[in-house]
Amino acid sequence: MIALPLTRRRFNCGHVAHALAAVGTAFLGLALPALGSVHALPSPAEAPIERSSLHAASPRAPGPDHPDREKKLQTLRRTAQGDGAAMRKQRPSAVRVTSDMTPADAAWLLGLLALHGLAMPADPPQAQHWFERAQMLGHPLAPAGLAWCQLSGCVAAPNPVAAMHWIALVRRTEPGLAKYLQWHAAKALAPMDEPRAAAPARDAGALAPPPSSPTLLKLLTEASRAGNAQARNELGLEYLAAGDFEKALAQFQSASTRSEAAAANASLLTSRIQSGPAGGARSARYSAADWYIEARRYHQGDGVPANYTEAVRLYQIAASSGDPQARRMLALIFSRPAPDGTVDVTWMQQLAAIDMGPGGGLPAGTAQAVAPQGWQRDPSPLYEWVPAEWRTSATATRR
Repeated sequence: MIALPLTRRRFNCGHVAHALAAVGTAFLGLALPALGSVHALPSPAEAPIERSSLHAASPRAPGPDHPDREKKLQTLRRTAQGDGAAMRKQRPSAVRVTSDMTPADAAWLLGLLALHGLAMPADPPQAQHWFERAQMLGHPLAPAGLAWCQLSGCVAAPNPVAAMHWIALVRRTEPGLAKYLQWHAAKALAPMDEPRAAAPARDAGALAPPPSSPTLLKLLTEASRAGNAQARNELGLEYLAAGDFEKALAQFQSASTRSEAAAANASLLTSRIQSGPAGGARSARYSAADWYIEARRYHQGDGVPANYTEAVRLYQIAASSGDPQARRMLALIFSRPAPDGTVDVTWMQQLAAIDMGPGGGLPAGTAQAVAPQGWQRDPSPLYEWVPAEWRTSATATRR
């Protein structure tokens, strides 16, 4: 046994550990590998400082594209969070960002901007939030925003039944808008009640109109008579499809001062009538491409609530008129029916992102979209209430 010398010197743990390691090595007859030494890293070389850079301006992060507009949005958000005690009792109209704007007006305008993707990316859930805020503050048009959110599905799936409650409230202040929203709800609730369109007759390349439900036509006519611009534009499209170009042009022109779409349709119809055969109006009717564009709108929910039954009906009209894209789409739709033989909703949702143009089969965002050079509608029934100063400030593509 090896004895360790004891001394009266101060106890040192490091010496003991070193001695024990030596004893263990000697006892086991093992050779311990040598441990590598740890060396300090060399100090970095000192680079000379360029003194001219000491007085240079600090780099600045890029700000918003439109600082003035961003300031207005910040003002709107701050105002919308107020208590709304000074809500004005007046007829609803387009509001402007002013120092005396009420919280209810600010919340309503924020909802419109978020819904249409103006001055901010389109954000339907945020739009519903601001419409709910405007409703809580007593804005007279807030129920219209909430009704459209139910019809178009801002947060959850579209629910036309739930929209009827809000439409009833809209009727108190804007009966024309209420009727037009009711037309949208009725079209979504009972698309199968509409008569089936027969194969359109050919008349110098024109299309016979698809028959409309009397109930829907009555609602649309009442909304138009009540002065709603979007309803007048829609009724003009109904007259156009029926071949009554004088009535169609009258509807477009009566709404042109309050609807950009109606103004564009009036101009297009006038030009088509003037350029038609012998100055006639035959060429003004819907073409096969027009019907296909309409079908895509209802398929994708572009400016209207998605309605797959209506989309299929319009695809059939376009296909029977000779549109090849509509024929291909119908072949795809009916290639995967639901177990009960009806249209498969999930499959329709997937097909909504497919482009049937020359690139075929690609998501719509990766191929050139069909240019909407035909008849137009405003983005939503609420677009009329967006102030003109904001309509030209879109920073994101609408849904």
